[in-house]
Amino acid sequence: MKAENLRTTLAASCILLLAHPAGFAVAHTQNGSLGEGAGATDYYQVSCTDDGNGMPASLAAQVTNKSAASAQDVSVLVHRGVAAINSTDANAGDAVGSPVVFVNGGDGVYNLFVTKTGPGGENYTITFHCMTEADGGGIHTGTTIVFRQNQ
Repeated sequence: MKAENLRTTLAASCILLLAHPAGFAVAHTQNGSLGEGAGATDYYQVSCTDDGNGMPASLAAQVTNKSAASAQDVSVLVHRGVAAINSTDANAGDAVGSPVVFVNGGDGVYNLFVTKTGPGGENYTITFHCMTEADGGGIHTGTTIVFRQNQ
């Protein structure tokens, strides 16, 4: 009887793991705000390390513009080495973020810049995570963030 319960529990656990949505369900988030100036830029550094889940291969990120009824677009730029990519949330105030983008830079420090298209303050949330496979795939691994510039 115990073996049957163990098999049932194991099967249920496997189904739950397979049914769990991939991607940012376990990602890190950082709330922030950009000041009134048209060129305001927030700058973060994200370190990707092996936390026991595997060596990082990429950093995936997106931004959500949290300001209701804003005319501004908010963007996140991910940079490491000679690679950089941008993603923009053009629909302020909804719960939908920009498309997820990634840079395949391996383990180390990535730069994230958050910008907007014009004058006026903006609130945002960036969602980011170091992943064990290129193109933002695999499983999450060690991810830490440091705030370098707040405008």
